[in-house]
Amino acid sequence: MKYYSDKPKELFAQKISYYMCELIALHPFLELNGRITRLFFDMIATFNGYEYIDYQNTLKTNDDENEFIKASIDCMTGKENKMFKIILDGLKETK
Repeated sequence: MKYYSDKPKELFAQKISYYMCELIALHPFLELNGRITRLFFDMIATFNGYEYIDYQNTLKTNDDENEFIKASIDCMTGKENKMFKIILDGLKETK
């Protein structure tokens, strides 16, 4: 995913969420691959002119609900819309 710095943020978020969901679906343990997956896509984001993706609001547990894990579970069924929203909300261009 090189050279997305000149593309719209929404397109970049769509690509990131698609590939993140694909990697999550490949891994057999949902809760053990989250950190490394996020780090991997943070590196891709920085290469394309963004800061690390901000996941803080999604990792907080509200009544034992972790939005990132819920989005990861949706990824297993081919639904990436929750992950797309998480990525889009967390993307900030570098200053």
